[in-house]
Amino acid sequence: MRPEEEWLLALADPEGARGFLPGRRLNVPGVVSLCLLANRHGVLPAVLRQVECLLRDEPAKLLADARAVSEVSQAMGQVKSRLAQRSAIAMFLGAEAQRLVGEFAAAGAETIVLKGVDFAVRLYAHSALRTFGDIDLLVRMGDWKAVEATMARLGYSTRETRLKYAGGYSERTWEHPEMPGAMVEVHDNLVNSPTIRRGVSVRLEDLPFEHGPDGRPRAAPAGLLIIAAVHGAASHGFEKVQHLCDIVQVVRGRAGPVDEKSLQECVAKTGAGLSLATALDLTARSLNEPACTQLLGRLELRWPRRMVRLLMTPAVVVRSQGAHRRGVTWRRRTLRQMLKSRR
Repeated sequence: MRPEEEWLLALADPEGARGFLPGRRLNVPGVVSLCLLANRHGVLPAVLRQVECLLRDEPAKLLADARAVSEVSQAMGQVKSRLAQRSAIAMFLGAEAQRLVGEFAAAGAETIVLKGVDFAVRLYAHSALRTFGDIDLLVRMGDWKAVEATMARLGYSTRETRLKYAGGYSERTWEHPEMPGAMVEVHDNLVNSPTIRRGVSVRLEDLPFEHGPDGRPRAAPAGLLIIAAVHGAASHGFEKVQHLCDIVQVVRGRAGPVDEKSLQECVAKTGAGLSLATALDLTARSLNEPACTQLLGRLELRWPRRMVRLLMTPAVVVRSQGAHRRGVTWRRRTLRQMLKSRR
């Protein structure tokens, strides 16, 4: 990996756990490149916080020339501006997600928030550490009429996307009436692709639930882990470091202890074993979190460990959003093929 890619993994942990810092130091453009890469990976808040701590306390550990602290700080202005914009959008989307859940409930459609604001609030010490740019909701397959009627009543417009197959997808997208580009994706299955759903399928009724502070049902910690693992594997092939940060926070118990019996039962119902094993192993190797390795060992999942480790490496994750993507795409496609046949 290039120096900024190594530093991305070293500084991405939302709780500031660094492990070993890379030996190669960065120049001013390298620090800016690191932050831009972190922004694409959805981990800019954590990385920026760590960079600022190093600049203040131990600049020689980060910079090739420790005298360039003021120059780096000046160059970070644009990065901070981008983060402020994303934070403002996330606040709006978080409030809108809760409004939509209430509207759907009033229309008789049971709904939970996927990822986004739910992960930000429940998994991170400060919700601003977890950025997101859209709203994802999970509903039951029989509630689509209520969902469509509610979205039309609220003024949302449907957004059509070109897809590989004529039908069979589990996701529909709407655009906010007053904020162009603010999307709401509603799913009846966490896995959108009809071919991947042959191997792994996660419906709302498959997840273990608990009641939140507002009395509404939400995914229990075991369900959060399934959501994070399957989303990372089946939808994105772990193309963002943010996927790994979500997983590590669930495993650390930041939303509460993970009920391993419920987790195993959910794996059996959904076929999520390969997704979960890949997620835990890859997160352990990328973020140096032994709790992921320990949980994976206790679950005793059957999975092609050697093949997956060859396909999915920390470098593959980092380069999925970088300028050097060569050799990454075929690995993710191979993982998708393996997911299709795991039931």
